Amino acid sequence: MRISGWFRIGVVLSVLYGALVIFVAFDGRPRLEYKESTWFSEAADAIAEVLAKTEAQEVRSAQVKKVLLKGTNAENVAWLEKVATSPSENQKKFSAQVAKVNERHRVFISALPSEQRVHWLLALAWWAGGVLLLFGTGWSIGWVYRGFRPPAV
Repeated sequence: MRISGWFRIGVVLSVLYGALVIFVAFDGRPRLEYKESTWFSEAADAIAEVLAKTEAQEVRSAQVKKVLLKGTNAENVAWLEKVATSPSENQKKFSAQVAKVNERHRVFISALPSEQRVHWLLALAWWAGGVLLLFGTGWSIGWVYRGFRPPAV
């Protein structure tokens, strides 16, 4: 089987485009760290809101994150779960709000594998669509070009 030079260029461009799609998809993939970061931010917002109301002073979520959320993500998740299930006297003020945030984010994290699967399928679709567009455009240009050539004698 003989492959023309144009077809070879198409294959090389498809591979390069595939590498670009993989790089972009890998960089933007849904990750557990992002979900946990959002979880901590929402929990800190809820805690800051309750503390601001109960103590009649301005409390910012950044201050709450700095003071309460320390260590690894697993330790912070464990701490938030502990606040929701068995809070100390001081934590009882905001444990109900933290429990709501925890429940919502457990659902988000449980949906992470399907979200990742959809992300990679979309990346595959982008690659396949680009390759089909490349080869379709090349075939169309060749078809038009062959239509203008004089007929063989």
